[in-house]
Amino acid sequence: MAESRNRPGNAWHTQTWRYIVLSLPGVVLLAALLAAYHYLSQPGRLPLRVVEVTGEFTYLDHAAIEKQVASAINGGFFDVDLQRIRREVSAMPWVEQVSVRRVWPDTLQMHVSEQVPIAYWNEDALLNLAGEIFRPQSMPELDSLPQLSGQDARAPQVVAFYLQLQARLMDESLRVDRIRLNPRGEWLVEFRNGLSLMLGREDIARRQQAFLDLYPQLLAKMPRRPERIDMRYEHGFAVRWQENASGES
Repeated sequence: MAESRNRPGNAWHTQTWRYIVLSLPGVVLLAALLAAYHYLSQPGRLPLRVVEVTGEFTYLDHAAIEKQVASAINGGFFDVDLQRIRREVSAMPWVEQVSVRRVWPDTLQMHVSEQVPIAYWNEDALLNLAGEIFRPQSMPELDSLPQLSGQDARAPQVVAFYLQLQARLMDESLRVDRIRLNPRGEWLVEFRNGLSLMLGREDIARRQQAFLDLYPQLLAKMPRRPERIDMRYEHGFAVRWQENASGES
């Protein structure tokens, strides 16, 4: 009687066919998904019908943002260019940040953060807290904002200087009205009470601290208020006083 034997070749073929049979449903499913994606991503299919814009706005307008988004949409749900939409909305003057995402089956959701101005910049722009420059089509009238000026590349430096100086001012009458950093690197500060402060371009931290120590003493000891204080001297300062009632200075 012949004895049956399991040949290695037969075992390999059996395992291979078993693998193919088990894998076939997955292959069919993947092919179906790819075909469905290809079909649905064709132009004109699954169009975006709803644009939802969220955010707290003072100067921006929901309708204007939606109009900007509508002009930037160039595809359906799957193939719409989200980066392009983000760029188009980010280019609007009062927009600081934009996040955008798709929501099945036909919605585009967008959250927009509005710029918060902390100062005017030169003659035609505003600055935010990070020292970034933005230029609205029309400038708002905000009496509480100081006027800062300088070269555009140094705007973050000017904002940082303004913030740290204003935070250190203890006297309530000293509120910054203007700060100018000229091309030579010289600082000039004007306060809302009419006082001008000249700091020059060297040893700014020491001169600023010397002014903060000096100013209360001048107010306490002198009958008149200073009009201009020049801290550019190595071992001292110069003061010009406001005119008194008789016109003397």
